[in-house]
Amino acid sequence: MGFEYCNPGWSYGPKRREYHFVKEGKGTLTIEGHTFHIHKNQCFIVPAGEVSLYSADKKEPWKYSWIGFLGIESSRYVQQLISNNNFVIDIKNATIYEQQIRRIISLKHNSLASALKMTGITYQLFGNLIEEVNDFENVKSTNSLATRAKRYMDLNYYDSIKIKDIADFLNVNVNYLSSAFKEEFNLSPKQYLMKLKIRKAKKLLSTTNSTITVVANSVGFNDSLAFSKVFKQYTQFSPSSYRKKMIDSHIS
Repeated sequence: MGFEYCNPGWSYGPKRREYHFVKEGKGTLTIEGHTFHIHKNQCFIVPAGEVSLYSADKKEPWKYSWIGFLGIESSRYVQQLISNNNFVIDIKNATIYEQQIRRIISLKHNSLASALKMTGITYQLFGNLIEEVNDFENVKSTNSLATRAKRYMDLNYYDSIKIKDIADFLNVNVNYLSSAFKEEFNLSPKQYLMKLKIRKAKKLLSTTNSTITVVANSVGFNDSLAFSKVFKQYTQFSPSSYRKKMIDSHIS
């Protein structure tokens, strides 16, 4: 966590897994192929596994506080905040979140008591943010089962999740989930998840120097050989051949 009072045109990325609360100024966030123009009293979110680039405006560079974290429940909370890949949300007063982050920073970091206090403040921060966006039950009730399943996969594809994990999370039968998902999106949850993993892998192969093993792990494959086999099945290229193809296309 920390604070950034940026110089004009300052940029950072690719970067993963952070929450930013813009106090003053302007900037842009590029994520998932979309560019968002962000201003004072907005929060932009980079979920785990997403790669982003964000830049301060050249005339009115932003000032923001930020916090990044992991946790078993973190992706579930993110689901309540992100709708239709909208990674930017309006907030009433970014200073409130800055104050909470300053409280965490001010604590000593060498005791169980401090760790529990940090966790408590972080939960409070999330509670404030979710409350500003919408009530949890309202968010849940206004989205279809298939949409919630899709969002779960969008946020957890980097883990070795199975369709049963999604069904359990949503408290429904696997067959019922599959039927509802196929009816809404015209493909099965398994097909969507695999296409999502391949799309993310293609991005990592073309934009990073990560090894094939790291790329495989980043999209939920514990076995790089299994990943290579599936990748070739969907793209007609091995991961290394695909990377070389992308590099050659940029050079030409």
